[in-house]
Amino acid sequence: SGGGGGPVSYQLQVPDHVVPAILGRAGAVIKELMEMSGATIKVSQKGEYAPGTSNRIITISGSQHQASYAHQLVSAKIPQM
Repeated sequence: SGGGGGPVSYQLQVPDHVVPAILGRAGAVIKELMEMSGATIKVSQKGEYAPGTSNRIITISGSQHQASYAHQLVSAKIPQM
């Protein structure tokens, strides 16, 4: 195998208030992150939370390389507590 070429997907939970930083105005930021990484990045709809939390769910999918790169890019947009 070596490196595993199959598609992978990650799920991240982020507090509702950081979602605008990831989406950007009219989705500009998330679009740019997808172009840079080649991965697909989806954010759950407003009011759609991880069970028992007020965190939105971000799903990142693509090849191993694309998805891990996108994961880094998205993480960099999340204001660290």
